[in-house]
Amino acid sequence: MEMLMLTRACLVLLTLALTACHTAVKPTASADAPFLPAIADLREVTTVIDEAPRPVLLVLDIDDTLLSTPRIDDGRAFYGSDRWYRWQDAQGEGGKYRVPCLFPVLQWNSEVLRLEAVQRDAADIINALAADRAIVTSRGGDQRPGTERELAVAGYHLGAPLAGLENVSELPGKHSPMTYRNGIFMTGGTPKGPALKALLDKASTAYRSVVMVDDDSKNLRSVADSLAASSEAAPIGFFGLRYTGIKGEPVPAPTPAEVMAAQESWLVWKGWMRKYEPERAAKLLNNICK
Repeated sequence: MEMLMLTRACLVLLTLALTACHTAVKPTASADAPFLPAIADLREVTTVIDEAPRPVLLVLDIDDTLLSTPRIDDGRAFYGSDRWYRWQDAQGEGGKYRVPCLFPVLQWNSEVLRLEAVQRDAADIINALAADRAIVTSRGGDQRPGTERELAVAGYHLGAPLAGLENVSELPGKHSPMTYRNGIFMTGGTPKGPALKALLDKASTAYRSVVMVDDDSKNLRSVADSLAASSEAAPIGFFGLRYTGIKGEPVPAPTPAEVMAAQESWLVWKGWMRKYEPERAAKLLNNICK
């Protein structure tokens, strides 16, 4: 027990040393006391990766962390964005602006909508980082084809599987099986902490550090809690960075102009669906979701 406490104290001291040396980004402490600094530029991840104890695993979110909707004027398109999904989900079934069959609509959006990197240099920054990596997303496995396409189009290199996971393609999840291919772990809504723990349990590398970049502090804390609960024998230093380049917290509600634009986009979208996929559209628009 004394050795365990000493090890954790060393991780905290390491964090304090890193913080003192680099004022641009303040890495988190150990998994016992996660500190979640906000970063608006992915270049700030480089310092944390370079100084984290090896071996280090880089964990990356997708929506509003690697990819976002296209730029419009000084902002981003609202329809199809992560904010749009949260707004839709919060309305519940029967909400005034709720689309029918939200999750099938999300799948369809992923098939057709084009996304962009969150920063013009984002792919170059991420591709150059010297660390094993896992892209961990709450998206479901049915969104994999569009997800992989948009990441590749944006210039991100899809990683090789982590050591020990070469033959792992599926793990049990909370709502549906979680799928792992091409370095992308699609959890289908399973909390990211338990999901990442399940992945690490299969990996053959004993990571000393996990650096995670996500726009949602809930996901960062979920991973911090899971690492703290599961790594007492060999504590893992957790460095959680909340990316704010697209949106901050709390997530802003849509403006009236965004709601109007989203409704106009939905009308266009329904017309497109009826024209090119009439049978599928008929089911979806009549709330037949399976």
